[in-house]
Amino acid sequence: MDALFTADGRRDPAVTARAAHVAGCGYAFVTAALHDRRLTATPISPSDDVMFQVAARFLSRMNHDRHRAARAAFTGLFSPRRVQQYRARIETTAAQLIDALPGSGPVDIVAAFARPLPFTVICGVLGVPDDRQPWLAKHLETFGRGVAGQRERANIEAGNAAALEMLAYFDDLLRQRQHQPTNDVLSLLAGSQEADERRDDILANCIFFVLAGHDTTTTLITAGVHLLSTHPDQLASVLNDQTSWSTTVEELLRFVSPTTLTGVTTTQDLQVAGCPVPAGANRAVVFAAANRDPSVFADPDSFDAARSPNPHVAFSAGVHFCLGAPLARLHAEVALGLLFSRLPRLHAVSEPEWLGSVPIRQVTQLSVDWERT
Repeated sequence: MDALFTADGRRDPAVTARAAHVAGCGYAFVTAALHDRRLTATPISPSDDVMFQVAARFLSRMNHDRHRAARAAFTGLFSPRRVQQYRARIETTAAQLIDALPGSGPVDIVAAFARPLPFTVICGVLGVPDDRQPWLAKHLETFGRGVAGQRERANIEAGNAAALEMLAYFDDLLRQRQHQPTNDVLSLLAGSQEADERRDDILANCIFFVLAGHDTTTTLITAGVHLLSTHPDQLASVLNDQTSWSTTVEELLRFVSPTTLTGVTTTQDLQVAGCPVPAGANRAVVFAAANRDPSVFADPDSFDAARSPNPHVAFSAGVHFCLGAPLARLHAEVALGLLFSRLPRLHAVSEPEWLGSVPIRQVTQLSVDWERT
């Protein structure tokens, strides 16, 4: 874990984690653990810090009946069929952001495109008004920096303050939707049985919904621009066959692994894929390393846009499989397709700058340029 907070750990957590030679970095253990109902998500330890109290209520950390009840409030909102309803919104927002790019470069594609695209779309889906989105973006960035930089107390204090303000805001918004519902996710949540019974869980997961959804997608889009522009032959092949974007995105998910890891625990002594898991012990489940396991993926540290089959675990698996997976895939396919088709010879002019890799990869900057007519 210490190594993942270093510069190398931020740059490529898969390589860093794999060097530890522990079972949780292997594909066999990761897939077995995620599907074994005797294992549960490792809870976040009780804390006086609001930031960690909120994170402890995230869907990814819940178990059993509480997890099922909280997940039920969101289940069905992001099925592949329903998510296609958001395609036009993603395409329109992406086109507007491209139209607004400056006439000369280089440009930070994170600030100009990769962050505002999923953030704007997800806020719209959730029901956050346009005029409050800049405020929410600032607070989510502070919260994210608190998680990524949790080894420094000042980051945690700032994260606590941001968490308190966001909880109060979503509580107020949820009450508004209970009296005046509209066509958004908050209105559906407000009308659910859990709206009052499990209010603290729902409020925390409103934060999780936007935070995890846009941070991971920002990373996926940014890394996609970097990897494709530095693999021009593969990019040319994708552009010649627009139907191959879905395969390309799956490889980006495997190679980048926007969510790096999670943890599991158990109340009984177990053997999982040959690894002992004593009762009460915590075991890391490192998606990033499992997605580079040479026993499953040929030449795992090489990016191959045409890789097939590609049984990656970038979205976890089992009961904790990511609800937002269809939306993230759609974002990446639309965004990358538009960027590379509308910006001739789009290419990275720097390496990505990584803020953190635990538990998700956070990217802060990538300078790009393209040919302008």
